[in-house]
Amino acid sequence: MKYFVAGSDPNDVRRVPSMSWLLEHESTGQKVIFDLGIRKDIERYTPAVFERLHNVIKSEVPEDVFASLTQKHIDPSSDIRAIIFSHLHYDHVGDPSKFGPKTEFIIGPGAKQLLHGPDSYPCNAFSHFDSRLLPQDRTVELPPATDRSFWAPLGPFPDVHDFFGDQSMYIIDAPGHCPGHVNLLVRSDANQWMLLAGDTTHDTRILDGVGVTAVYLDEKTGRSKCAHHDKELAEIHLQRVQEMRKLENVQVILAHDNAIYNSLYDRFGSGLQTQYSIAHDMSFL
Repeated sequence: MKYFVAGSDPNDVRRVPSMSWLLEHESTGQKVIFDLGIRKDIERYTPAVFERLHNVIKSEVPEDVFASLTQKHIDPSSDIRAIIFSHLHYDHVGDPSKFGPKTEFIIGPGAKQLLHGPDSYPCNAFSHFDSRLLPQDRTVELPPATDRSFWAPLGPFPDVHDFFGDQSMYIIDAPGHCPGHVNLLVRSDANQWMLLAGDTTHDTRILDGVGVTAVYLDEKTGRSKCAHHDKELAEIHLQRVQEMRKLENVQVILAHDNAIYNSLYDRFGSGLQTQYSIAHDMSFL
């Protein structure tokens, strides 16, 4: 955890989930998935990602998104309206190729640049971002925050979009962690909400305000590094999430929160998708 939380024991290694969420719109029955977790066939990641998963991180995917959908009698080739990615790091993108032509892939503002150009694989053999990941004709990049016809403020968040148009699910622009990072605010009951916060932070100690994001020296580059692409923006968004968390009817759920995962498993048992990564260094991101 030394690469995530300042002052952590250098030998502290944790087993954490990479969660994926199936969401169904009550009035229309439309199904949306938020993040796809880790794919089972890790050899199909880019070589750089595969090397990390093979040599640095132990990943366990006894049941992937598609096995979970099949158990629920949901056909990924026809039954999913959209996949919304919190961001495009490999432990969130799974295997989009298994979804059919009716499914669109929604990515946050600025995310498309990661998949195109000289910094993506295969142009850059060392890249974690695969230019072949998503079909261009079914990929929708959300507009920048300057587009006020799309984004509007809600609570502490300046840039939020009402996805279904009925105040049941909001996409939240969540800059800082990675280009295109977004969160979801989902109504789970009449006046109960879940804030699916992605990688706003990687540890509940930081969410609780008792820990801070680690900054460390990258031995390869000699530069300071942290878990976020832009630490300052990430800290601003974290503060907004913490403000929202003060509301009694809002539950904040991080993508890799083991305590939340275990509490959900106790409720839903083996029907809950299971994916784990054991993070030894920053390659978890």
